[in-house]
Amino acid sequence: MSIIQNAIDSIQIGIEDYESDDDRRSVSAVRNISAGILLLYKEKLCQLSPDDNKELLIKQNIRPVQNDGGEIVFEGKGHKTVDVQSIKERFKSLKVTVDWTRFDEINKLRNDLEHYYTAMSPDAVREIVAKSFLLIRDFLSEYLDKDPQETLGSQSWSTLLEVSDVYSAEEKACKESIDSIDWKYDSVKGSLDHLRCEQCHSSLIQAPYHDDNYPTINLNCKSCNHDFSFDDVVEQCIDDSLAGEAYSAAKDGEQSPYDRCLECGKSTFILSEGCCVVCGYQMEYTSCERCGEVLGLEDQYNEGKCGYCQYQWEKMMVE
Repeated sequence: MSIIQNAIDSIQIGIEDYESDDDRRSVSAVRNISAGILLLYKEKLCQLSPDDNKELLIKQNIRPVQNDGGEIVFEGKGHKTVDVQSIKERFKSLKVTVDWTRFDEINKLRNDLEHYYTAMSPDAVREIVAKSFLLIRDFLSEYLDKDPQETLGSQSWSTLLEVSDVYSAEEKACKESIDSIDWKYDSVKGSLDHLRCEQCHSSLIQAPYHDDNYPTINLNCKSCNHDFSFDDVVEQCIDDSLAGEAYSAAKDGEQSPYDRCLECGKSTFILSEGCCVVCGYQMEYTSCERCGEVLGLEDQYNEGKCGYCQYQWEKMMVE
């Protein structure tokens, strides 16, 4: 069976799983639809492979070899096929454009759903189906030159379209309510893309009271009707928003963009804001009184000295 047929079958089966009344098939729906999307991407790599080796670009390992005529050609080594990162890299060099931000969000939702939210997240599944719709539709038509409705069949297409339309309308209403709040800090406003219900993990969150003052923001989940406060989820939002940047900073030996606040204990002290975005704590000492070096949170216990100057001062006091 061809890769494209496997892709279509996976997506169709995933939609059937989604439509089932058996909640246990929710995870199966997510897995099948996600697998189908990746197979669509692999089909494109096959189409772009040389005519004499149509599976070359889906091989994880590609190496140059010299053929019988003395020419340098490429061949795939082993049976392992490309992973997501390899697909991203090859698409970039081949000028195949995919909304990877959307794909990564779907992928993360899938992982969260499988590990934490399976039993109580029908709307998290609906979100994945809705957000998958655009990826599937655009890739089929733009890069595989196929009519999405004809390829997937009228029934599957109708389900995808309906779920996407309903979800988009609810998402728009929720976003408008969130945007009406003064979030005070740019870093907090930027983290709201990661705002999710702590009960069902849905992103359909509304701020029902437009006159709430930050940081006391009441929130309500449109999926499961759970009421909670922004204070309950702010750390998770900040972590999801800045974790990638923090990882890169640590790798390069630089300072993390956020840290644990010395006042309230939450991991919400944002370096760019110069304060904790929950309690407003600001560092008392910002530069070393002896050498002028910029101080961080870890230096606040040294009463105005950097770590080295504090060490020198303590050494002098002992002597």
